[in-house]
Amino acid sequence: MLKRGALAGMPAGMASWMAIFLWLIAWPAQAAIDVTATGATPLGPHAELFEDATGELELADVLARSETLSWAPSGQQVIDIGFSSSAWWLRFGIENDAPVPVRRMLELASPLPDYVDVYAIDGQGRVVQQWHTGSRRPFMSRPIRHRTFVLPLYLGPNETRELYLRLDSHDGLLPAAPLYLMNDAEFLDRTQRELMGYSLFYGGLLALLIYNLLTFLATRERAFLYSVFYLGAFFLFNFGLRGFAYQFMWPERPHLNGQLLLLSGGLLTVALTLFSVECLGLRRHAPRMARGIVVLTGLIVACVLPALANHFAWVLRALIPLGIAYAALLLGVAAWLGVRRDRLALIYLAAWTSLLSGSGLFLLGESGVMAYEVSQYALESGAALGFLLLAFGLAVRINRLKRDKLAAERETYKLQRSLNRKLEDEVQQRTRELERANRKLEAMVRTDPLTGLLNRRQFESLVNEEIHRRQRDAKPLLFAMMDIDDFKLYNDTYGHQAGDEVLVEVARLLSSHFRRAGDRLFRLGGEEFGILLEADSFEAGRFAMERFRHDLQQLKIPHERSRHGVITGSFGLVCCDDYGQVPNAMALYEQADQAMYQAKEESRNRVVTRSLLLEA
Repeated sequence: MLKRGALAGMPAGMASWMAIFLWLIAWPAQAAIDVTATGATPLGPHAELFEDATGELELADVLARSETLSWAPSGQQVIDIGFSSSAWWLRFGIENDAPVPVRRMLELASPLPDYVDVYAIDGQGRVVQQWHTGSRRPFMSRPIRHRTFVLPLYLGPNETRELYLRLDSHDGLLPAAPLYLMNDAEFLDRTQRELMGYSLFYGGLLALLIYNLLTFLATRERAFLYSVFYLGAFFLFNFGLRGFAYQFMWPERPHLNGQLLLLSGGLLTVALTLFSVECLGLRRHAPRMARGIVVLTGLIVACVLPALANHFAWVLRALIPLGIAYAALLLGVAAWLGVRRDRLALIYLAAWTSLLSGSGLFLLGESGVMAYEVSQYALESGAALGFLLLAFGLAVRINRLKRDKLAAERETYKLQRSLNRKLEDEVQQRTRELERANRKLEAMVRTDPLTGLLNRRQFESLVNEEIHRRQRDAKPLLFAMMDIDDFKLYNDTYGHQAGDEVLVEVARLLSSHFRRAGDRLFRLGGEEFGILLEADSFEAGRFAMERFRHDLQQLKIPHERSRHGVITGSFGLVCCDDYGQVPNAMALYEQADQAMYQAKEESRNRVVTRSLLLEA
């Protein structure tokens, strides 16, 4: 029906015939799309666009003035008009070169356009099919019950159609419009894969939501409650954004659909703010940034509220810079806390980056910058990865809280115990101090204070025990004495302080050489040392002593008054199982001392052995 236009002054019949005549002249110049091709064909690159600034032209006007209208190739993979108060017309031709009739599905793969009018015109200029639908019209206006706009086109054998598509909005916002042409099988396959993907996504989202809710009921941890709020808000927002809410929840209330979409976006922002502030502990770690995030959230909510009055275009204009600032601030504070080695902040940063990356790819696909087939599910993919990371982050937070709680309980218990038993603790403290002093005194009694080796008293006690044990087990015992050569001359030359340092160094070398469980090291007095060896044989003991003698010489501690020029030692090694000759430690000491002095008489720096073994 004509309201206004170039043909409005003519009688209705004449105007219609004139429009058809002018349209038939212009049509042959259009390149038609072959519908027999397989695969989903994107129509954006084939479409021509015309802007109706008045928004009052109808089909007859457009056909009649087709020659004079400023049609232009779209040059877009996805028709993306954005903010515009005009109505926009698209046209393209399709043809069926097959000798059989075909049916094709024309899909406007976005559930958001307000008003969508489509006309299919045959070769005689007749409107053979037409649809008037959109997100602000009842859902039943769609010929196929689907979340997007799917229109069935019928073409006879070797038949051609010219399609005119009119897009309009109620307040100046035209969302991106991906257009595809496909056959029934391709549409069914596409729909099944899509439903499978969304079912997995929404099912996983709801499962995570329920899990977090149950965890909150069990732990009363507010981060889990806010995560439930966040997941629920995202579910509502995405369910509306993808057209499922309108299809299944309020199909006869188109105005409510648009309002709830923006309001759920504001709700999502509030939920994310509550979750982020609580999860990252911003009130404690970054109070100024927390206040900044809350202020931005308030501004976003204030901008969203006019959606209740069905105003969307200018709301989105205001939300774009606010949303960018909000996202940047969250990224910044998470990165700042991550630099401070906050593990939870790093997980949050990865999750938020994943969600923003998915959103960015989705917007690039919607605007035609990248392939729509690649980016159409990027939002859900990024969100899914982000939610999994946040779930992991919450687990990390619970572990951290458990550790903190345990530490706090321990501190509380210690404090209570301290308050309740203060006098007793003081007594116990004195007792512990006395015990430590006793242990220190006992250690001083048992060990040589300079070298840390066992002293002469321990020598007698331990060696006597070992003699009795070896005699009982009928096993031989190996004991060695060592004396530092010309040590008195060393003290006279270098001083007693240097001499003490030599004794400490010799003790350290002894400890590094004799480390078996049964080895015992003694400082017997002055520069004399005793070694009780846990050796398997006489030869093994001799080898061990020779190796130590060599390593001592290799320390190359200068001794200018020694014939060898460095610190050396003389050793007497006794191996005995004739415990009649060595019934106690002092007898064993005398045997080893004689062998050691024999080594000194034989030019020093050597090991002299003495065997006291029973004859077989």
